[in-house]
Amino acid sequence: MLDELHIRGLGVIDEVTVPLAPGLTVVTGETGAGKTMVVAALELLRGARADGDQIRAGSSRALIEARLDPAPPAAHEWLEDDDDALVVSRELAAGAEGSVRSRARLGGRLAPVSALAETVGERVDVHAQSDQVRLADEARQRALLDQVGGAEVAQRREAYAQAYEAWRAADAELHALRTDARERARELDRLRFELDEIDAVAPEAGEEEALDAELARLEHAAALTEAGQRAAEAISGEGAARDALGGALGALREVGGIDAELDALAERAEGLAAEAQDLAMALRRHAEAVELDPERLERLRERKAALAGLCRKYGPDAAAVAAYAEQVRERVERLEGGEERAEQLAAEVEQARAARDEAAEALSAARGRAGERLASEVERHLADLAMDGARFHVELTPVDPGPTGADRVAFVLAANPGEPALPLAKAASGGERSRVALAVRLALADADDTPVLVFDEVDAGIGGAVATEVGRKLARLAQGRQVLCVTHLAQLAAFADVHLVVRKATTDDQRTRAEVEALDEPDRVTELSRMLSGAVDSELAAGHAAELLAAARAD
Repeated sequence: MLDELHIRGLGVIDEVTVPLAPGLTVVTGETGAGKTMVVAALELLRGARADGDQIRAGSSRALIEARLDPAPPAAHEWLEDDDDALVVSRELAAGAEGSVRSRARLGGRLAPVSALAETVGERVDVHAQSDQVRLADEARQRALLDQVGGAEVAQRREAYAQAYEAWRAADAELHALRTDARERARELDRLRFELDEIDAVAPEAGEEEALDAELARLEHAAALTEAGQRAAEAISGEGAARDALGGALGALREVGGIDAELDALAERAEGLAAEAQDLAMALRRHAEAVELDPERLERLRERKAALAGLCRKYGPDAAAVAAYAEQVRERVERLEGGEERAEQLAAEVEQARAARDEAAEALSAARGRAGERLASEVERHLADLAMDGARFHVELTPVDPGPTGADRVAFVLAANPGEPALPLAKAASGGERSRVALAVRLALADADDTPVLVFDEVDAGIGGAVATEVGRKLARLAQGRQVLCVTHLAQLAAFADVHLVVRKATTDDQRTRAEVEALDEPDRVTELSRMLSGAVDSELAAGHAAELLAAARAD
């Protein structure tokens, strides 16, 4: 859960530390005091897009920090071994022409903003007034329904996505095969020419080194022969190195057996003489073996030029050219078997279509079951919110298969008995839409285990007994969770475990800034009085506020 939230330089907030605790925490205050900045700060920590206008006027940067304890499972790579909690921060810096630079940190280490969504986003869920508009969007409704469906819908959706992609790929290939015959013929001519050109040379992987070595020998054959012969003569010719070594050996033998060290040197001289004899013979054999073959030399030069020409077109070396030729060969075979491939593809497309449709039916069935559960939960909440005659339904209309399935999802509502069911945007007034949005959010909260839920003025358009019921529901929802709610209704605020008030204050330089204070019992009565009557010194309102608190505790 969130232990603490620190905000600096955001909107009207100069610097505040917001104490947070398990259970239901409400944030109240006059309009414009900065309540929604608390929600905006949490949105930024969840990875929301930053806006330069969010930075406090006169400040160059804004900073939001929070501590999550225990750390989210996705944050393990950002933590040290002995860390149980995660400190997360987001810094905004004003750039040129209204732009903004953003920097995120997880566990004190720099991290991409996307990592915030993966770590904080999975533990903190924010529901704002904009959900009323988003709730009417078909894509949003489908996403919410799939969320209610949980693991079953997720598995069916993944299976459908794979089947749909397999069908789409096969169908696209078949379409291309049938409609691009002329282009296929041009490609086939080009590939055949390339293959003929490569096959005429038949390059082999690694042959360049052997070719260069043989070319070097043939190009320098005369010089190699002469060098070998001269070297052999220098060693074994009359009066040459071999004779000199023989003379040295003879001199040492005359005094043999007298000096052990000199005897050892004599053995070395004897070895050198023998080695010189062998070396001279080897040099003569090598010189005689050097081939003078102008025709062979010319053929090798022609092959090297042919290889170089292929490498300029098809790859950096002979191995790459040979590999390219195999790819071309496979492509030619596919193009040459166009009609046969078309028939084969047509069968594959039909098989893929059948698998796609089967997966779509399974997904639709899972969504249907999820829709029934969602409708039942929403209607239960609506009854508690003074809309007991309302009927909520999730309609699944068959459509052509697409990336997300083969059905159109629509949330429809009959707000009153006897009225036809209509899409949400048309079926309810503003206050009713608020209650439907809240009922859906409550149903979704029941369907998952997100530990921190944030509600931003979800009570818009409602009041009286309905507001009390909203407070009761949020208090129940906060059991085992942390729920933060920005509200303007005293009936709802009375259910809070922790009551925070945001007030405007004036700094020394006559600038307005927001302050956040946790209220004790007497101050709660005063704040609830203000919310009820607009005045903080009304005895009647104070009595009513005390009654609200007592009733909430009793509940």
